[in-house]
Amino acid sequence: MGPNDSNGAEERRDVKDLARGGFITFVGKLGRASRGAFLWVITLLMGLDVQGYYSLAWGIVSTLNKIARFGMLRGVVRFVVAERAQAEGHGERAVGTALLIVSICSVVISVGVYFSADAIASFYDKPIASALQIMALSAPFMAVCWVFVSAIRALRIVSYGVYVMSVAGPLILLVGGLGVGWLDLGLYGVAWVQLTMAVCISLLAAYFFRHFFSLRACFQHMRQPLCLREMTHFSFPVMVTDLLYAVLTQLDVLMLGFFVSAEMVGVYALARRIASAMLKAPQAFDPIFSSVVSDLAVNTRYDELSARFSVLFRWILTINLPIFASLLIVGDLLLIMIGGDKMQALPEGEVAAGLQVLFVLSVSMMLQGSFALAEPVLAMTGRPYLNFFNNTTWLCTNFVLNVVFIHFYSMGIVGAACGAFVSTLCVSALRLGQIYRQYAIWPFDLKQVKPLFAVALASLGGVVLRDAIAEPAVAMPVALGTFVCLYGIGLSFLGIEEEDRKLAARVVRWVGKRLGRGSGSVR
Repeated sequence: MGPNDSNGAEERRDVKDLARGGFITFVGKLGRASRGAFLWVITLLMGLDVQGYYSLAWGIVSTLNKIARFGMLRGVVRFVVAERAQAEGHGERAVGTALLIVSICSVVISVGVYFSADAIASFYDKPIASALQIMALSAPFMAVCWVFVSAIRALRIVSYGVYVMSVAGPLILLVGGLGVGWLDLGLYGVAWVQLTMAVCISLLAAYFFRHFFSLRACFQHMRQPLCLREMTHFSFPVMVTDLLYAVLTQLDVLMLGFFVSAEMVGVYALARRIASAMLKAPQAFDPIFSSVVSDLAVNTRYDELSARFSVLFRWILTINLPIFASLLIVGDLLLIMIGGDKMQALPEGEVAAGLQVLFVLSVSMMLQGSFALAEPVLAMTGRPYLNFFNNTTWLCTNFVLNVVFIHFYSMGIVGAACGAFVSTLCVSALRLGQIYRQYAIWPFDLKQVKPLFAVALASLGGVVLRDAIAEPAVAMPVALGTFVCLYGIGLSFLGIEEEDRKLAARVVRWVGKRLGRGSGSVR
C-alpha cells in the first residue's frame, strides 16, 4: 500500500468516525435538551423566582466546577492518545494522574464554595446560601465523571459519554424536578436533585469506564503519578480557558442577578436555554473532532486537518441553519408556552423583553456555533494559550458591554443579550483570523450557498403558514413540519456534496442497524 492509499484510508476513517461520532453525540445533545424541560418543570411548579434563584446558584457552582476538572476534558484525551500511540500502556497512567489532579482541585472548590456561600448570597441579596452549600458538594463527582468519560472518548467511542451526560443526567434532573416540585420543596429540594445527579452519573461513568480500562491500575498510578508535570503543564491553560468560557456563558445571568429581579433572571434563562439549541451541533462534533485533531497533530498532518475542518464547518452550518430559522419562526410561541401562566402573568413590557432576548441570543449563538470548532483545533495542536487569549478578550468585552447596556442604558435583560451578541461577533472574527494564519483554514466557499438558499426559501413557507393559523398549538407543528420538508427538498434540488451524502448514508445505516438490532453496543 502506497502513501497515497494510506492517506486515503486515514481520511475515510476520520470522516467515518466524525460522521458516526458526531451523529451519536448530536442525538445525545438533543436528549440533553431535556434539561430545558427541567427548567420548565421548576418554572411551572415553583415559579419564575425559584427558577431564577436556581439558575444563579448553579451558574456560580458550575462555573467553579471548571476549575475542579482542571481541563481534563481535553487533557485526558491528549495524554491517553499519546500513551497508546507510543505503546507505553493502555492509558491508565494518564487517567490515574488526571484523577489525582481533579481530586485535589475539586475538594478545594467544594470547601471554598461551602464556606463562602453566605458571603455570595449577601452580595447578590438573594436567598441562595443553602443551595450553594449543597451544590458545592457536586464538584468532586462531576470532575471524576469527566475524567472517565474523556478517557473513553480518547478511544473514539462517544456513545458512553452520551449515555452519561446527555441521557442519564438530564433524566435524573427531570424526574427529581417533578418530585421536588410536587412535594413543594422549593430551592432546597432542587439543590439536592442537582447533587444527586452528579453522584449518579459519576457512578455510571465509572461502570462504563471499567469496560475499557483497569480501575486498579488507575488508582496505582494515582498514588505514583508518572506524568504529573506534563499533564499539569498542558491542562492548566485549558482549565483557565474553560473557566473563562464558563464565566462567559454564565456572565449574563451572574450580572443580571445583581441588577434585576429573580423573575427576569428566570425569563432570560429560559430564552437562553431555547437559543442554545444552536450550540448542539458543534458540541456534538467536538468530542470526536478533538480525538481526530490530536491524531493529526501528533503526526503533523495539518493539510488534512484543514480539510477535515472545512467539511465539519459545512456540516454544522447545514444543521444549524434550519434550527436557527425554526427558532425565528416559532421561538416566541415556544417561549410563552414554556413559561406558562407565570410568563403570561408578567407585565406586557417584560414579556416583550423576553421575546427580544430570544431573537438576539439566537443570532448570537448561531454565530458562536459556526466557529466553535476553532477552539479544539487550537487546543489540541498545542496552542491553548490562543484560546486563553480569545476567551479573555471575549470575557472583558462582554463584561464592559453588559455594564454599559444593563446599568448605564438600563436595558435590563435585552442589554445582556446585546452584550453577548457584540462580544461573540468580535471573538468569532478573532478565531477565524487565527486558524487562517496558523493552518490556512478558510471555511467559506460557494458550497455553503446551497443551505443558505434552501433555508431562506423554506423559512418563507414556514412564516406564511405560521401567520395563517390562529391557534398557536396548531401553528407551531404545521409551520415547523412545512419548513423541514421544504428545506430537505431545497437541499436535494440544489445538490448534496459527496461528503454530505456519505454522512447521510452512514446516519441512515447506523439508524437502520440499531432499529433492526434492537439492542446492542453502540460505539
